[in-house]
Amino acid sequence: MLYGPGDAVNHIYFPNDAVVSLLFDINERRMVEVAMEGNEGAVGLVIHLGGVNARNLSVVRNAGTAMRMDVSALTKSANQRGDLQELLNLYVHALVTQIAQLGLCNRFHNIDARLARWLLMTHDRMGSSELHATQESIAHMLGVRRTSVTAAASGFHRQNIIDYRRGQVVILDRRKLRAACCDCYAVMKRQYDSFLN
Repeated sequence: MLYGPGDAVNHIYFPNDAVVSLLFDINERRMVEVAMEGNEGAVGLVIHLGGVNARNLSVVRNAGTAMRMDVSALTKSANQRGDLQELLNLYVHALVTQIAQLGLCNRFHNIDARLARWLLMTHDRMGSSELHATQESIAHMLGVRRTSVTAAASGFHRQNIIDYRRGQVVILDRRKLRAACCDCYAVMKRQYDSFLN
């Protein structure tokens, strides 16, 4: 866990190959992923928006490396109104787009499309076709029952899109996974690509 609700944000993390989930409580026993962050951005930018404390739970979902920057150093650099300020603003805009799009996706799209979107987003941030996640943890991220993820993953497995074993998912055919995905993935990817390229 990097931050919990109410925690002071003292450092900003820039993941290299790790994936961090931003989670919110649905109730005392359930949480849902409202965004994922990886090598495209920075974890803890609530401070950049004028906040002091985290409002969500930020958890490293896929371990890897990251760079860490003291908030005071980031604030000092960002206040100089240079390239860093502009890049942070563009990233925050992309993150807000992701949060809004995930809200729509989770409400209106079927589990197959949502699972495909989630796998593609994770793959983009990790740069590896081998993802460490159980069906139970994916179900928590998507806010659905594990049986729903099992059914969707089994369908993808039969189509040779993914392979999975306990705690590991391997993407075998990204093109087919993309075809199974809803348009939400493309909307979010375009937003991030617009400032990363």
